[in-house]
Amino acid sequence: MPLVDLDEAEREVVRECLQATVEGPFFPEWEFHTLFGVERGEVKNVLKSWPELDENDGSVIVAINNSLNNLLGYPSPHKDEEWPKFISVNRKEVGRIFLKWKGNSVRNYFEGLL
Repeated sequence: MPLVDLDEAEREVVRECLQATVEGPFFPEWEFHTLFGVERGEVKNVLKSWPELDENDGSVIVAINNSLNNLLGYPSPHKDEEWPKFISVNRKEVGRIFLKWKGNSVRNYFEGLL
């Protein structure tokens, strides 16, 4: 799952997804830890350290994985108009990047969770 396997544009999309997770309207605070397995502040710390991430740190992997996976599988459709305010590519492209980063197939939302 190393980010070095992604090109610069793909890594930027990952950064955008982290930012959307932290700053966007996609995940209510009351449900955040349940969805992510970490607090919003931990994802924010990963974003703040970008691009100098320690990919051996489990919270970094969880933040990236669950940001991408939850953006693809969790938000309700009424948030679709907010997507382009935070993420420069469509869901299909985020899904492609997610699969490339994971290095394996993810058939559904639940398989993508860490």
